[in-house]
Amino acid sequence: MFVLRIPVTRSHLDALKGGLTQVLPDVKSSHRVEALGRGLGFRTYATLRAAAQSPEPLMATVSGESFAAYLTEHGFEVDPAHLYRAAAQVAINDVLDKMPRLSIHGIGFGRPQRNPDRTWETPQQSYAKFVERRQECQELHAAEEFLLALALLSRVQPTKTVTSGSGSYRLKHIAENYACTYPEGGKLGPRYVANGMLIAAAVHMGFRYKTHIDDLGYDTLNASFNMSKRSIDDLDFEIRPNTGFAHDRIRRQQLKRAREVFASMRQ
Repeated sequence: MFVLRIPVTRSHLDALKGGLTQVLPDVKSSHRVEALGRGLGFRTYATLRAAAQSPEPLMATVSGESFAAYLTEHGFEVDPAHLYRAAAQVAINDVLDKMPRLSIHGIGFGRPQRNPDRTWETPQQSYAKFVERRQECQELHAAEEFLLALALLSRVQPTKTVTSGSGSYRLKHIAENYACTYPEGGKLGPRYVANGMLIAAAVHMGFRYKTHIDDLGYDTLNASFNMSKRSIDDLDFEIRPNTGFAHDRIRRQQLKRAREVFASMRQ
């Protein structure tokens, strides 16, 4: 499960209304916006719209339950996940604005790849591919991946500095195996999570990050964060119990217990 919070601004309200119109075209527009107000914690859409005029944006906690409950009262049965996905897209776009080199694959361009004719990509081709990957961040699956990453990272302890063992590529694989739900109980994971959406979720939550380059000077696309390696290791062990990492940890624990038993026998 996750908690999603977004700033209340006029541009965000416009984006939310547009996203909800696309996925809920059969719901009356007046009911959609009133449900949006409830889903962001306001008594009415008018009070939400007034709050959006504030020079210092208020932070709203998204509630799919309140959103869906209002629509149910007015004869529309709606999945609460629609609001979370629309709000996730708002959050993703905020991160994209802050990070112009972020795409669905991660940060930067990576190494040039070969074309189908075996020639190497030109800089123009690499950039065109990057633009396509960045646009993919606007798709529905990206919002769902972002929310799953958010659910996982809510269980990770922050640290003062960026740490080893906190790489986005490792975290995205842990997230992909995380069996979790939306706050109201609908299934969210496990499912595929793109590296870029894991990074976007971490940045949205306020984690600091560090980028990396490979031995040839190209972007690795990955990032490391100010996250506790111990809490990540614990999650990895819990969520992926059949990996080599988990088996090695079990063997170390068994060896430690055996040494403790042996030491107690000698006393």
